[in-house]
Amino acid sequence: MNVRDSPPMTLTPADSVCMEACPTTTITSGLSAASFVCKYYGKSGVSGLDGVGEWDVQYYDKLNTAAKASSLVMAGPCYPVFVSYTPVLNRCVPVPTEAQLAALQGSSNMNSTNLTTADLVSNLNSLGSSRDMIQDYLEDLIKSWVVIVVTGMLGGLVFSIVWMFFLRYFSGCMAWTTVLLTNVILIVLTIFCGLKGGLIGDDTVGVSYVTSSTNTTLVGAGGSLGVDTSSSADADVFKAATYIMAVITVVTFLFTLLMIRRIMIAVACLKVASQAIAAMPMVLFTPAIPLLMNVVFLGWSVMVAVFLYASGTIVYTSTSDPDKPSVSIKWDETLQYMSLYHLFGIFWTTQFIAGFGMMVTAGSIAAFYWNRDKMPPAPITASLKRTCRYHLGSIALGSFIVAVVQFIRAILEYVDKKTKRLQDTNPVVKFFMCCVKYCVWYLEQVLKFINRNAYILVAVKGYSYCYSAVEAVKLIIFNAGRMLAVNTVGDFLTWLGKLVVAGICGLLAFLMCDLEQYTDPTSATYLTSPILPVIVVVFVAYCEADVFLSVYEMAVDTILLSFCEDCGTSGGPKFAPPLLMSALGKSSKSHVTPSDKD
Repeated sequence: MNVRDSPPMTLTPADSVCMEACPTTTITSGLSAASFVCKYYGKSGVSGLDGVGEWDVQYYDKLNTAAKASSLVMAGPCYPVFVSYTPVLNRCVPVPTEAQLAALQGSSNMNSTNLTTADLVSNLNSLGSSRDMIQDYLEDLIKSWVVIVVTGMLGGLVFSIVWMFFLRYFSGCMAWTTVLLTNVILIVLTIFCGLKGGLIGDDTVGVSYVTSSTNTTLVGAGGSLGVDTSSSADADVFKAATYIMAVITVVTFLFTLLMIRRIMIAVACLKVASQAIAAMPMVLFTPAIPLLMNVVFLGWSVMVAVFLYASGTIVYTSTSDPDKPSVSIKWDETLQYMSLYHLFGIFWTTQFIAGFGMMVTAGSIAAFYWNRDKMPPAPITASLKRTCRYHLGSIALGSFIVAVVQFIRAILEYVDKKTKRLQDTNPVVKFFMCCVKYCVWYLEQVLKFINRNAYILVAVKGYSYCYSAVEAVKLIIFNAGRMLAVNTVGDFLTWLGKLVVAGICGLLAFLMCDLEQYTDPTSATYLTSPILPVIVVVFVAYCEADVFLSVYEMAVDTILLSFCEDCGTSGGPKFAPPLLMSALGKSSKSHVTPSDKD
């Protein structure tokens, strides 16, 4: 039998079989039971073999001569192993190497199969598909779990803490370097535009390569030869860009001069926040509380949604095929209102959980600002107890307001979906819908921002929610410059930290995936590609950095709002840490302890 005369085939037998381990012994090492994979003995049609069980798949050595010859030319009941295999999602996938193919080419056993290495490679390649690629990538995730745990989870935790430690000592240098580079870049861009526009020097945009010639036979009647890339229109564009850049540069420079003191306060807030976290490092793990609450609530909400969905009435609608009617589920008005109620409950509860986490963190950090000389032995536990005992109503009210806006957004999305056809024919309606959706979204963001600061004041001063929200708005308006500086510097440095942590973890994951245990095709942890494990590591590290640095951002906001509240008291700030006092140009000796307060 010449397999090349047969129709296109694959090396996968019609009946797949299960094995304890993927075969790694090939026919180049000899014709043995280990170099062949057979059909299940009970389904192979072969009988009379002693010591072979019904589900055995390696019994080549016990076949008679005819069956062995038939197996060698891939006619069954056994099939030769040409290359080694590796497990991929409980499948054995061939991993051919150039050395294996070279060994096959010079093997007499390979010649007996009437199959060339080129045919073998073609058949192996035919096994590949997008589905196989997805399975390979998923199997890579399973094999690289050590890489994900070490570089993604542990690496994200370690480098997030290192970044916050770095900010504690170098946030000022980083902030001022960023401000200086911004001004320098704007100045350089302005000069560059001026040069290209001809306003500074003669280096105008474009170059002329035109020369003249009297040989009309060569160059034609025009008498010119070459290309003129200079353009007065481009020069005009650069002139206009120069004026625009000059205005932006001057405004930025003046704004920088006006914001110097506020930038100093912003840097001081970042350092004080780092000090507060260093004083109570367990505050980094406070996000675990809302995370656990969200997981429990998610399970409950999904279960309720399933029960609501299953409570509908099954309706059968006849079709052209009486044996295959159309099936749908119909919900009565009560179930529809219950579904809306459940949706609103999801919005409200998730916002409540988020507010609970904010208030616990804010209460812990506030203890450092206002009572750092006499901090309670367990500030996080004290904040948790205080929040549960006194402030749940404030959180419920704030989260309810945001949930109402989110519910309105959900209704607008439903209306938008139902009016798609009308919007396609009427651009005015489409524009109006987009404007309404954007305004409601913006309102939600504003309310979340107010809620965040209101929760801080509730945790710091124990005010009611409404009073805290009003006071928070007042503090934001009266301290807009400080808020802008702190939020700009803080958000930039935390965002940069997330990228740095994710980048370092991704690089370490890539280097770890390059170890021999992950690159050796014969290894049980061989990775077909390090791409997906590295992507997962980067994602996990970024999310982990986002969680930990969100605590840092909350600490910065709490320190800033506490400082603004402290500055609003008569006589100026009395409880500000020395770093903030020095940023104001005042001596830290003006600080008084809580016992000195009137």
